Amino acid sequence: MTSLAIADRTINVPFHGASLYVVNHNGEPYTPMKPIVEGMGMDWMGQYTKLKQRFSSTIEEISMVAADGKTRKMICLALRKLAGWLNTISPNKVRPEIRDRVIQYQDECDDVLYEYWTKGQVVNPRKAVKTQPGKITADQQFAIKELVMSRGQALPKEKQAKAIITMWSSLKSHFGISYKEIDADQFNEAISLVARLPLEGELITASEVSQTDEQISSEMLAAIMAAIRSQKQSYCYPLKPAYQEHIHCPEGVASLTERSCLMDLLNELQHNGNNVDAPTAELATLFCYVKGVRRALGDIAAHSQYVLKQVNDF
Repeated sequence: MTSLAIADRTINVPFHGASLYVVNHNGEPYTPMKPIVEGMGMDWMGQYTKLKQRFSSTIEEISMVAADGKTRKMICLALRKLAGWLNTISPNKVRPEIRDRVIQYQDECDDVLYEYWTKGQVVNPRKAVKTQPGKITADQQFAIKELVMSRGQALPKEKQAKAIITMWSSLKSHFGISYKEIDADQFNEAISLVARLPLEGELITASEVSQTDEQISSEMLAAIMAAIRSQKQSYCYPLKPAYQEHIHCPEGVASLTERSCLMDLLNELQHNGNNVDAPTAELATLFCYVKGVRRALGDIAAHSQYVLKQVNDF
C-alpha cells in the first residue's frame, strides 16, 4: 500500500442506485472505501482488516480533498475488486434500508458467475445492444467497438483518448451516421476503415506502409470472422409430403446420395464460414456405404435371376 499525492481527478459515478467517488490511479479507477463501509452501517476497522487480508494487492492510500475542503488520506480499493468485496458482506450486518439492495446485488453476481462458467459469456440486460432492421447486428457492433478500443489501447496512454476519438469520428464522417446504424452490407468496409486509419503515436514500418488496402492483420481478420460466424443465420429445409414413402424403398434411399438436403445444409454452413469438415466426411462415408450396399443388392438380384433362369430351362 502506497501514499500518493492529492488525487488530480475525482468523479461521481452511479452504482446500483447509489453513488461512488472514483479516482484515477495509474490509469485504473479506485474508490475510497471508508465512506462506503460507514454508509452501509458497518464498522470501518473490521472491514479495513478484511481489506488488508484479502485485497492487499489492490488497495492504495491516496490523499484526497474531503467535502470540508481538507486533505485526508483515504484507503481506496480498485473498482474492479469492489464486486468481490461486496460479495463477502453479510446482508444482516448492513442498515435495514439497504439490505434488499445488497441481496439483489449479490444475487446478480451469482447469476453472472454462473453464466460465465457455464456459457462462456455474460450479457448485461441493462446494456443490451438493439439491432435495427437491415443494419449491422449486435455482434458486428461489438466487433467494431472492440477493434476501435484495441487499437486505441495499444498506444501510449497519452495518445489513447485522441486516437479513439479519431476512429469514431472517421466512421461518423465516412458513413454520415452512427456506427450502430451502418447498413449490414457495409460492415466489412467499416472494419477496413478502422483497421487502416493512421493513428498518432502508432509505429508504422516500411513494410506495413507497402501493404495493400485489402491486407489486414490476423487479429483484425479474426474479429471480422468471429462477428460473421456469430450471426444468427436462418436455414429452411421443409419436409416434403412424400418423404416417408420415398425413404422406405431401396431406390429412394439410394437417391439420397445423389440429392441430399443434409449435404446441401452442410455446404451452406461451410459457405457461411463454418468449419463442417467432420460431419461432411461422415456423411460422405455413409453415402459410400449406401452405394456399396446398393451394388451388392443389384449383384444378388442379377445372380438370383440367372439361377432361376437356369432352373427353369433345366
